[in-house]
Amino acid sequence: MCVAVTSLMMSAQPTSAVVGGSSAVGNTAVVRILNGNSSCSGALWMSRIVITAAHCVVDSTGVTSNVVLIYPAGSEVSSSSQATTSTQIFTARDRTDGPLTQPDDIAFLVLKSELQGAKISRLATVNEVNTWSAENRMVTFLGYGRTSRANAPSPIPNSVDLPLSTRTQWANSFAASQSNAAGVCRGDSGGPVVAQIGLELVLIGIISASTIPQSCATESDLPSLSPSMTGFIAASYPDLIQQTLVSANLGAVPMAESGTANNIASDSAVLSGTVNANLIDTQAFFEYSRLPDFSGLGGTVVAGDVTGSETATLSEPIVGLEAGVTYYWRLAATNAIGTTVGATQSFTTPIFGRSTSLSTNALLNNLVIDKTAITKLVITPTAKSKLHCAINTKSKRLIFTKPGNCRVKITITRTDATSTEVYNLAVK
Repeated sequence: MCVAVTSLMMSAQPTSAVVGGSSAVGNTAVVRILNGNSSCSGALWMSRIVITAAHCVVDSTGVTSNVVLIYPAGSEVSSSSQATTSTQIFTARDRTDGPLTQPDDIAFLVLKSELQGAKISRLATVNEVNTWSAENRMVTFLGYGRTSRANAPSPIPNSVDLPLSTRTQWANSFAASQSNAAGVCRGDSGGPVVAQIGLELVLIGIISASTIPQSCATESDLPSLSPSMTGFIAASYPDLIQQTLVSANLGAVPMAESGTANNIASDSAVLSGTVNANLIDTQAFFEYSRLPDFSGLGGTVVAGDVTGSETATLSEPIVGLEAGVTYYWRLAATNAIGTTVGATQSFTTPIFGRSTSLSTNALLNNLVIDKTAITKLVITPTAKSKLHCAINTKSKRLIFTKPGNCRVKITITRTDATSTEVYNLAVK
């Protein structure tokens, strides 16, 4: 697959096609884009929205006046008689002056007619991309670029798996490590970079530029440098996304923000967050996992339905957890337009050592219980738990006496209300 070749110290060249990859015919995440004689690739996010590199659709005067053709997703373009055009183009940069690849090299295209496919589940959050980059996660690059410097752009899409890197060049960008045997080439500019997370195909962003493989570099390109590939994170441009969705008469994806985890017992917690439905009926849910990338989902809890334009605050308990385990969680929201996930948060379920003695304040801190405006606090171990824990009547401290399960009832009186909750606390 070839993508734009860029020198990190010289003018960037447009990206080409995948080198050392394999055929991706039929992959409905990738399209070919033709702007005059210039060939690029793009990501089919929704049936009428394509995301690509800005340098594929702008020139020195601004957004191109050419008719921009978009071919069916995953098709062999040499035998494809059908193509649609864009009706509106939204870019993060207005024109091309100097190097083709520059900061914010991303554009959103609204199509005149629908393209079949659009299997991308959602856009990866910036938090997810940063986490995956730190882990050097292998992700998939797709494009219609050249397979060598001498070849023309490929008539079929190709794919290659490469590890993400933390060596980013610009804000809102991500990077990947390539080799001289495998990577992107001229014509892959704007192609999608995706990750398969469980059943979701998640779009990280689009390809912008690269310095290798050597088979696609020109004599003026510098030797292999890091980052060897640069792209831009689609979710980093919420204003462009909103403009694009409105222009396509699609409304907008919901907005979801993960809040805090509270009332953290050894086997349960209460999760919270906020969701704005953006006028489209939306369902919100909490996801949790023992893995920070959610590749192994621990569970999903429905948080509720949200409508209208007001931001709703949601909370929901999760139960059946294991003591002494760190859980990662986030609030997600989905509507007819797409799915949004909030930032990943984490908490660790507590285990208490035998002979540990906790003050009431320390216990509330361990359980992450709000201490605001408390006028009275009563902590009582249940009858069946008295072998495992007890309250010291003089110091009012909770003492863990024997391994097992300490079940305590906590009644909190505040200036405006009284609430009672029961917590299971594991004693080792």
